[in-house]
Amino acid sequence: MLTLRPAAEADIPVIAALHAGSWRASYRGILPDDYLDRRADDDRLAIWRGRFASPARLWLRIACWNGEPVGFVCLLPDEAPELGVYLDNLHVRADQQGRGIGRALMAAAAAEACRAAPGRPLYLWVYERNADACAVYARLGGEEAERQEVDTPAGTRAVALRFSWPDPARLLPAGI
Repeated sequence: MLTLRPAAEADIPVIAALHAGSWRASYRGILPDDYLDRRADDDRLAIWRGRFASPARLWLRIACWNGEPVGFVCLLPDEAPELGVYLDNLHVRADQQGRGIGRALMAAAAAEACRAAPGRPLYLWVYERNADACAVYARLGGEEAERQEVDTPAGTRAVALRFSWPDPARLLPAGI
């Protein structure tokens, strides 16, 4: 059974492990193998420790399947308000994909975006070469709004796409 719960500082190691594991499963050929295999775990742990220590507003939910953490979603509502509410992370363990966990996390993020910033779009960035994620976001009604070359955490460059949902309420299940 799927449940979503707010994340706490004690969850940092779990979030970092889910994050790095998702990158290893999805970013081969996008980020260097050396980074994914040797540095991603420590890098993501440092990132999440920094985020929890920062005064910036952070909204984070962990998805649990039968009590076990299997994914998470993170909003940084104040990152670039001119673009909308920033969905910075949406990750589901590779062995748990196809159960609707990502869709549930996306709906929770959309509901929070509607609550926190009515009338503002929801947006995210995704590596263009992450074809599976791009296809999911397109199926969920995301509109490709921008394409740009970006610096990656591994110190390389990659092309990223900004997907936007002008009306995040369209991501909510009927009746919510």
